[in-house]
Amino acid sequence: MPTWDEIKDFARSKYTLSRDEDNWFSLVWDYDAERTQLISVRRFPYLEQDWIEFRTFVCKEEELAPRVALRKNADFAIGALALDADGDYCMIYNAPLATLDPDEFTVPLNVLAAVADKLENEHSAKDEF
Repeated sequence: MPTWDEIKDFARSKYTLSRDEDNWFSLVWDYDAERTQLISVRRFPYLEQDWIEFRTFVCKEEELAPRVALRKNADFAIGALALDADGDYCMIYNAPLATLDPDEFTVPLNVLAAVADKLENEHSAKDEF
């Protein structure tokens, strides 16, 4: 069973962190086409255990119709679109820390970054991290 510090150490060893705080960190995913995707990873308690949340920006609320967002959720292998308090669509994926091995940490980073960047490019044609 990994600890939060072990997860952070693993992330530090594999990636360059753009922010590194006690209960969260972030990293920037770079693509060949000069696009980037910022992914935040945070620890939070739920049901008496620690969980990890992966979160990355997709687009503004007005750039993606709610019905389209809900329909897209059915196609994702992992993660889901969510609307945050600022009116931004984000891709989110949560996993219990107790079962998070390196693959379970790396796969969501890869998948969320790729899916979010594709959606961002399709719906806003911008690159806002």
